[in-house]
Amino acid sequence: MLIDAERIPQEHKMESAAAQIYAIQAGLELGKKRGKKLMFAKSTMAVLTAAVLIAGLLFFNPTQLMPQQASTSIKSSDWGVLESFKKVASSDIDALTLESAIRNDYVQIVNKSTEKNGYKITLNAVIADENKIIMLYTGTTSDGQEIYSVNSVWLTDAVTGQSIIDENGYRKGMGSHAEDSIYTWLGKTIYPLDKNKAFPKEVVANFQIASVDPGMLAKPKTGTNLAEMRYSDRLKVSFAIDPKFWEQKTETVVLNQPFMIDGHEVNLAQVEISPLSIVVKYTLSEDLKTNWEIRNELFGKTPSELTSQVGKHEVENNSIGGRGSEDGFTSYFSSNVLDHPKSIRLKLDAGPDRDKNAYIDILKK
Repeated sequence: MLIDAERIPQEHKMESAAAQIYAIQAGLELGKKRGKKLMFAKSTMAVLTAAVLIAGLLFFNPTQLMPQQASTSIKSSDWGVLESFKKVASSDIDALTLESAIRNDYVQIVNKSTEKNGYKITLNAVIADENKIIMLYTGTTSDGQEIYSVNSVWLTDAVTGQSIIDENGYRKGMGSHAEDSIYTWLGKTIYPLDKNKAFPKEVVANFQIASVDPGMLAKPKTGTNLAEMRYSDRLKVSFAIDPKFWEQKTETVVLNQPFMIDGHEVNLAQVEISPLSIVVKYTLSEDLKTNWEIRNELFGKTPSELTSQVGKHEVENNSIGGRGSEDGFTSYFSSNVLDHPKSIRLKLDAGPDRDKNAYIDILKK
């Protein structure tokens, strides 16, 4: 169940409005230097999804399963103390990244808790690289309160108190109830980072849990009335980031490989490869940069199939989103770089430009 937005008490309405505006602005951060907003298909859908989730989570009942964007098979490897999070990962389009990190022990186990007035949060683990930080956490309640969600997650610098987030990104989260328990919530939140900025060594994870009175969670209209919701105080967990996460730098592969989409030339400029993400960047000719109609059509048709060769097996690296940029487009894929793939390649579908499928090698060892 997705929790890409946060529900907050009545007294925090202004903060909620600001969050909505920020999420929308982040999604529309396209062609900023040209003073134009590029409304592309994938970006538009991402913005609309964020806005609907922020404004409409009031009407979401977490006992009802939301449609999954993609099905991902979680391997049967032992996740150790994080085994319970397999349920969350099974409905995560970016599950490959989490699976790879845990399998390769690229994880910092934190297991620190804060409890107040019947609400408890435990920060179980942190996974990070230069581009993002992933937090896995558990929320629990007592006194019969049924968890609706961990509805708010912040990450701040312990020294300055400032939010830690890439100015052009916004946090994404998901979660679900633990097996057979409406009093335990397992969550995952991702914060995008700016790899050009130094990340603070000491950080504070700041949570809030939303709950309802006994028996309310099963009712179909629960969540449509703000007065029925109960909220914890802010629950803060301080921790130091393991320096091992900054040792493996992002590898940039410059390709400048042109290919055709509907008769228009698109250039696969470069690919950024890191433990938690694979970022593919495309550029366009000067003429196409300002032709918004064609740009929109091309963006919706950018390649979305990336595969890697691990041992004797070919693995699909799921597409997890995309956005426009001043020079072209950027697409994001899940990463299994920690598995040391022998090759990574991008698929170009057959169509008006090609009689059969073609591939561009991004990495080959």
